[in-house]
Amino acid sequence: MFMNRVDLIKKVFQELEQEGTEGLVKRAIDISSCLKTYCTFRFPEKYFGIAFSFHQNIKLDISSFQDLSELEVSLFSDASFPESKFLLIQLNNREKRINDIFAIICANVVNSILEVASEKEGVRIVITQMRKWKDLFSKRKGNKLSLQEQQGLFGELFFLRKLLLSTIDKGTIISCWGGPYMAPKDFQSDKWAVEVKTTSANSHSGISINGELQLDESEVEQLYLFNLVVDTLQQDGQTLPELVAVIRQMLKSDLRADSLFESKLILSGYFDLDEKYYNERHYCIRKELYFLVNDEFPRVKKNDLRIGVSEVRYNISLNYSGENLVTEDDVIKTIESNEGNK
Repeated sequence: MFMNRVDLIKKVFQELEQEGTEGLVKRAIDISSCLKTYCTFRFPEKYFGIAFSFHQNIKLDISSFQDLSELEVSLFSDASFPESKFLLIQLNNREKRINDIFAIICANVVNSILEVASEKEGVRIVITQMRKWKDLFSKRKGNKLSLQEQQGLFGELFFLRKLLLSTIDKGTIISCWGGPYMAPKDFQSDKWAVEVKTTSANSHSGISINGELQLDESEVEQLYLFNLVVDTLQQDGQTLPELVAVIRQMLKSDLRADSLFESKLILSGYFDLDEKYYNERHYCIRKELYFLVNDEFPRVKKNDLRIGVSEVRYNISLNYSGENLVTEDDVIKTIESNEGNK
């Protein structure tokens, strides 16, 4: 469903470009939404955009978008509808890859407002989404994921799939996935957290810990470390796009969870247009280990540091943590119990 919407937007962009009408032209997207939604094209600059029309009484602050180098956000009266405003989000970049990524982002924004009833709430969601995407354009520039980033994302999605097989609400599960936001823990709720570390079977350097908060359990009742050990092969095993496809299939009947998942995939830097590149690596699962992080588990905590010390990076060995081993069933039941009691 999501990819169909991406294809629809790209198709409208292509049609507008082929027409080559001078100036800014718009065409409505055929969706059921609280906002009138358009694809736009500016000629002769050849800039694509997405736009939304809504009642002029809705207040909107776009000042935080004024200094972007590639995204231009503007607000003016809608000449087509009296007493309406027209919000235009335009990509000032002709590079094909960036344009393809922009189409994906547009589809995600559209996806996020499909079940919203009011124009005011729809506008709020659009602006919230765009605040996330502006960092993607200013920092990543749409680069492919590095080999390390691919492996890390595979591990997070591998554990996410396990949670989706549990009794927990799917939207709640996706909400708990904090990895795309660079949160201290990859998964966290009020009372529990799980940090996922994916390592290569032939690696003997231990597990790399990024920061003093990653294995600090002081803010939750249970913190678990999930160590997924993989071999990377040219065939056999599962690729990152294959795992993404499995999760999409699991979420297809839940629009809210599906939309949030697609948003977090984008924030992770994952785009389907890179599938060919990611399909070169197959992950074969060698070992799955779960540890309860408490007591004497090897780690550095925030309270262990002297004043002025921060952003700690260190490696730990799990060879001496056998007494902290727990089963996957223990972890899933703990999470189900906590989420079920809300």
